[in-house]
Amino acid sequence: MPSNSATQARIQELSALIHQHNYSYYCGGSADDQGKSCKDETYDALVLELKELENQCPEMRSEDSPTRKIKGEPHSSFPSRKHLVPMLSLGNVYSVEELKSWDATVKKMLGGQSPEYVCELKIDGVAVSAIYRNGILSAGVTRGDGSEGEEITPNIKTISCLPLTLKDERDLEVRGEVYLPRENFDALNQQRLNSAEPLFKNPRNAAAGSLRLLDSTETSRRQLAVFIYTIAEGIPHEMHAANLDFLRQHEFPLNPETKLVSSIEDVLEFCRYWEEHKEELPYDIDGIVLKVNSLKQQKQLGFTTKSPRWATAFKFTAEQAATVLRSIEVGVGRTGILTPVAILDPVELNGTTVSRATLHNYDQVERFNLHLGDYVTLEKGGEIIPKIVAVDPTLRSAEALKIEPPSACPVCGTLALRPEGEVEWRCPNPECSAQQKELILHFVSRRAMDIDTIGPALIEQLLTKKLLRSAADLYLLRHEDLSGLERMGDKSAENVLSGIEKSKKCELGQFVHALGIANVGEKTARILALHFGTLEKLISATPEELEEIEEIGPVIAQSIFDFFQHEEQRQLIADFLERGVDPAEEKILEITDSPFNGKIVVLTGTLSEPRDVWKKRLILAGANVTGSVSKNTDFVLAGENAGSKLDKAEKLEVSVIDEATALELFEQISTSTIG
Repeated sequence: MPSNSATQARIQELSALIHQHNYSYYCGGSADDQGKSCKDETYDALVLELKELENQCPEMRSEDSPTRKIKGEPHSSFPSRKHLVPMLSLGNVYSVEELKSWDATVKKMLGGQSPEYVCELKIDGVAVSAIYRNGILSAGVTRGDGSEGEEITPNIKTISCLPLTLKDERDLEVRGEVYLPRENFDALNQQRLNSAEPLFKNPRNAAAGSLRLLDSTETSRRQLAVFIYTIAEGIPHEMHAANLDFLRQHEFPLNPETKLVSSIEDVLEFCRYWEEHKEELPYDIDGIVLKVNSLKQQKQLGFTTKSPRWATAFKFTAEQAATVLRSIEVGVGRTGILTPVAILDPVELNGTTVSRATLHNYDQVERFNLHLGDYVTLEKGGEIIPKIVAVDPTLRSAEALKIEPPSACPVCGTLALRPEGEVEWRCPNPECSAQQKELILHFVSRRAMDIDTIGPALIEQLLTKKLLRSAADLYLLRHEDLSGLERMGDKSAENVLSGIEKSKKCELGQFVHALGIANVGEKTARILALHFGTLEKLISATPEELEEIEEIGPVIAQSIFDFFQHEEQRQLIADFLERGVDPAEEKILEITDSPFNGKIVVLTGTLSEPRDVWKKRLILAGANVTGSVSKNTDFVLAGENAGSKLDKAEKLEVSVIDEATALELFEQISTSTIG
């Protein structure tokens, strides 16, 4: 047997070789380079030898050994995890004109400056965040809804080209797109075909499903890959391109086709080239992502509520398909809106079978002059739900019936009406069972009252058995009401009742959102709660008082006012309160003096409370919380096991405080209560 030193040297050599081959396979300089670093049998032999040596000397197995990515233990579920920095979606443009308009807007907002742009291929995959603490990959999280995702750490660690450890002990959060190379996708579907399993429709669906497998061993077999495209925490440079170079130096997998350009003309040339050559790539793309290079300019441009103003996605021409419109199905929403849905002959579109398409409203039906039996053109155009974009009237039969707005609600039979100034037809019956079902579904949803033990099937049963007439009746349910229902045992019934009981203690904004007021989403509900402080004050607010809030215009103000004027809604709210629902009053504080006001603060290390709690606390105190330390940083709040950020702060002579000191500073804040 070789000496320990020789064994360790060989283990290091094998690890380096395998890592190099993994990197080359997934991140080679061109499509031709990828997968050609070595033959499969050579690669397998290297892995086998490394496994054998590590089995003989397990103490020599490093934290970033490639073999750690090849096995894993099954787990039972994926916990939720909040993003410290939201994973916002990008706005889209679909034409050269729209792209030029976006460029003009950027330049205008920058005071006439012409920014540099970084052009990146838009990988058709699954967005993820990889979090490193002290240089070690500690967590992987899906995008989810942008503010919270699923923690998929065991599965993200199986991605061969993603480093398990960094070259230095730093805190870093990177974001990227997990994808399945076409070759691997074809091999996977062949395996499933041989095993008589359902085939995946496309590589993106396969990648998404693979990331959510409970057995990470199976995930590793799928041979997922990832391209990292940005840094969310621990940003070292003021230019996006420089940060990409930093990532490359730390051996993160970056797309080799990324390009820095200085004009919109160069952007257009990049977009045209890849729209023509995208099929030559070994993976799927559906557009080009454009980012302003300067982080200073990015900050100046800022964000909308949904996306950054300093970036956009140029989507390639959408795939289209022709089919036949067979019928119209009318859906009933929680506010009574009657939405037409086209029922179509099934057709393949973007790798999925489509048999339904949204029509949004009957004005759109009228614009297309739709008839039953029409030949229509479908397109996804960046949307998940396909839409009708054209109709061919030359193929229409003379007997074809024109589609008209519904005369009555398809569920309760109440005569439909179209309020003046609106495009939607509505069912005006607030007791319509379809409306009640949608209202209750909204009420229990995660972003509302968060009763995760209640789903559509249970609500349907409860409505059918007349155990529910409204969401307030949830708080009257008893164990005996539930235990006799389909698929509802004693334990399940207890879980349902426990979830309902827990929801009684809620935030005011949460409760207002759950009421399902027309035009009032989660953000608006939160704004209302913070402005009025109590439910009583909100209910008694006039349209004029509502319009005084900067974010609320006359239409939303009138919608809120009208909602609370209805006797049925007032009774519903009274029922909620009588049955124990207790929305907490908001303490509206105006900070008049704060040691954090206008200060740049960085968090590092392990704190006694979650970072998002500290971040929210600091922002409310007037601080600007950032992810990286610079000479402009005013405070570094350091917990236990603080890493490179603390070192950098000390080097730059930035003030470092612990939690106790931070709490003392919070006691110095002068506030006054509003209202």
